[in-house]
Amino acid sequence: MPSSITRLTALDHDRLHRLIRRASAPGPSRERWRDELVHLVRAHVAAEQEALPDHLVAQAGPAAVAAWAGDLRRLGDELEQGAQAMARLPGTSDGLAEIGVTLQRTLTLHADVLAEQVLRPLDEAVARKEMRRLGGVYADSRGRALRAQGEAEPPPRRLDLSRAELYELAKKAGIQGRSAMSRGDLIAELRRRQQTP
Repeated sequence: MPSSITRLTALDHDRLHRLIRRASAPGPSRERWRDELVHLVRAHVAAEQEALPDHLVAQAGPAAVAAWAGDLRRLGDELEQGAQAMARLPGTSDGLAEIGVTLQRTLTLHADVLAEQVLRPLDEAVARKEMRRLGGVYADSRGRALRAQGEAEPPPRRLDLSRAELYELAKKAGIQGRSAMSRGDLIAELRRRQQTP
């Protein structure tokens, strides 16, 4: 059974915060971080829309519907526009830090509104199994959106992944004994599986 949509969106929000910091800071990999940021923002926003249709959000009450139809859609659009603006700037531009600060604020608002005004009330209104099913819809939609953009799921060789994110990747890969593995063990096993034809 997949993780709940609450957990998966929170993991993506954390990852997006890290990507924004890396994409707006000087460094040799800045362009790669910006590309990943743009792809993940697009996939994240699309997956939220698919996993949380209006009729389902309505079960969480009128305040959730208002937040979903208003603030969250607007903030999702602002996230996409900000990520694209960051991607258009040259890697040495001083404007990257400014866009990064704005994106961090927008993402924080987006995450708070989604968690507090939509997902928490929805979690109280529907069964836990339904929240996990929505997590599966979200993960599948995000994966499809990333693949459509030519991106893969976050590669396990990346050392910026939290243990929880590595655990999710290990779960998708069907790795046995993943619960007992340390972060380093998860990275090593995921790397080994990536290299095996």
